[in-house]
Amino acid sequence: MAWHVRTLALGSDRETPPACPRPRRGRGRPPIHLSAALNLLLPSQVFPQFPGSRLGGEKRLMLAVLQDAIAILLKHRNAADPRAQRLYFETAEWIRSEDAEWPFSFVNVCDAVGFSRSSVRRAIARLLPAPR
Repeated sequence: MAWHVRTLALGSDRETPPACPRPRRGRGRPPIHLSAALNLLLPSQVFPQFPGSRLGGEKRLMLAVLQDAIAILLKHRNAADPRAQRLYFETAEWIRSEDAEWPFSFVNVCDAVGFSRSSVRRAIARLLPAPR
């Protein structure tokens, strides 16, 4: 007979004390030993093959700004709403601008991501129809 079966058989004669309820943990942040264990690895450390993990956070943000600008141009090119038209014209002006003082200017975004400004402008011009 195994030791745990003997222990259970011997212990069945005695009364078992009532189980003490575990103290209830308060709401809020988990204990420090749990939260520290959860933050050990970043997804880019586990999955380096994803294309977004090759760029740093600032460059991914700049790429997202450029992607949003192109989406605005495509979405609002024939807009009748004055707000949408203004957004379209501001975005088109941002792309035409040669200002390099602002960190998120078109010139600096293209340079940081590694795109040729003229190539991006030509590609956008091909996507958009000629103005009427």
